Amino acid sequence: MPNEQNNVFLHPGVEDEAETFGLANRLPSLSGMKIGLIDNRKRNADLYLEEIARIFEEQYGVTEFQTYRKASQSIPTPADVLDDMAQNCDAIIHAVAD
Repeated sequence: MPNEQNNVFLHPGVEDEAETFGLANRLPSLSGMKIGLIDNRKRNADLYLEEIARIFEEQYGVTEFQTYRKASQSIPTPADVLDDMAQNCDAIIHAVAD
C-alpha cells in the first residue's frame, strides 16, 4: 500500500488571476484616423483586412493604416509591436479568419 505522504498532486490549471480590462472609449469618428491592422496569418485574414481597409477608407474617411503580419498564427503578437501600434494608431483590428 503506497504511503500517502509521498504522493504529490499537481493541479493543471493556471493559478494566476486573469487581468480585467474595461472597454476602450468609442472613437467619435473614423475620419482622418490611423488604424492598425494585425494579420494573424490564418487563411483569408489578409483578404479580410484588405476589404476592411478599403471600406474604412472609402466609407469612413480613414486616411492611414499600419499593418503587421504575424510570423505564425500560433504565437502572440509581440509586445513591442502592440505597444508601437497603441502609441501610433487610433484603433487596432486584429484579424482572425478562415
